[in-house]
Amino acid sequence: IIMDETIRVSMSRHQTPINLYHISDDGFIDAADSIIRREVIQCFETIHPSHPDVPTIGFRCAFCKNAAHRAPYSSFRPRSLKTIYRDFLRFKSNHFAQCVHIPEDIRGRVALVHVRRERARQGRQIIGSSTRGGGNKAWWVTSAKKVGLEDRRDGLGIVITRGDGIR
Repeated sequence: IIMDETIRVSMSRHQTPINLYHISDDGFIDAADSIIRREVIQCFETIHPSHPDVPTIGFRCAFCKNAAHRAPYSSFRPRSLKTIYRDFLRFKSNHFAQCVHIPEDIRGRVALVHVRRERARQGRQIIGSSTRGGGNKAWWVTSAKKVGLEDRRDGLGIVITRGDGIR
């Protein structure tokens, strides 16, 4: 994983930041992860000092991105679409659990999914809850492509292809 908090950030090509969530995630990705993908993680473009010609994509916490003090792992830059899931798990365990800027209502909804999953595992099925954790790892690559992301040709990260053909 590439980590560098001093990277210049620019979203000038895109009016609104992209997030990892895609409407077709339901059924493929754990409901708690889906909430975090939709409401917490935000995509941003970064310029890596050694490769300034093509911006790469990073992901960050939308709630502490401008905070002076952030919990660990507030942003990450996967090397490829295949590593997004692994890096997301690190974000979830290292940042989501500790970030004081994430609203309590989001934390509550994520916790409720975990409670429902545990009850379902104990044999008390609750309608509308997923008993799967994490979901299909291959779906993380598929859904990233659906929101307009792809691997850089040189293998040095991810780029946005939505709308403007950045490669």
